[in-house]
Amino acid sequence: MGEQNSNVFYRWVLTGNWLTRAPNPNAKSVILCCLFLIIMSSLIYWDNTFNWAQYMGANAIQVFQHFQYWRLWSTLLIHGDLNHLLSNLFLFVILGYFLAGYFGLLFFPLVAFISGGVINLIVLLNMAPEVNLIGLSGVVYWMGGAWLILYFLVESRKTILQKIIRTIGVFLTVFMPTSVFDPNVSYQAHFIGFLVGLLMGLVFYLLNQKKLHSAETYQLVIDEDL
Repeated sequence: MGEQNSNVFYRWVLTGNWLTRAPNPNAKSVILCCLFLIIMSSLIYWDNTFNWAQYMGANAIQVFQHFQYWRLWSTLLIHGDLNHLLSNLFLFVILGYFLAGYFGLLFFPLVAFISGGVINLIVLLNMAPEVNLIGLSGVVYWMGGAWLILYFLVESRKTILQKIIRTIGVFLTVFMPTSVFDPNVSYQAHFIGFLVGLLMGLVFYLLNQKKLHSAETYQLVIDEDL
């Protein structure tokens, strides 16, 4: 927007928005608590402490035939080995900090964790009954989908083309598989997690659209026509 007055041109420049605000200071503590829970659960699973390992994983038989629905969430906290754990925690920490810091502690980790169980439910419906589904990757991809859609919708300092390029670039760099097919990886969980994350991010935005855009700030810039 602008206004012409003699040889002076006035225009308003967007200088800040919801994503330029300081993140919630409690975000770091939340991430640390989540890390502690995930690491300790994986250690208990590996060591079979108190014989708990048998109750922590999930497959279709346990969930749908024996109605052990808690496994849809307990299996999120365990991993097959250290490499599996570390590969998930890297993005979990980064995305979790941004989601909790900018969009609230209810959205992450609460909505993310609830969504993780739903993602596992959908995945198990399409898996062989005896195959175990373990790990946090479905939630990590949920977090990626939620962050990318919210960034695209909230970041008002960039043009639509700039946001499209950045969003696609991040997706291809971070979330696209870089190795050959691994039969031990549930690509279905990744795909469904990402789609559910996009959907939940969109719902969150629509419910909080006015609040999110209320943080936009403008500065009056004066250009002289020389």
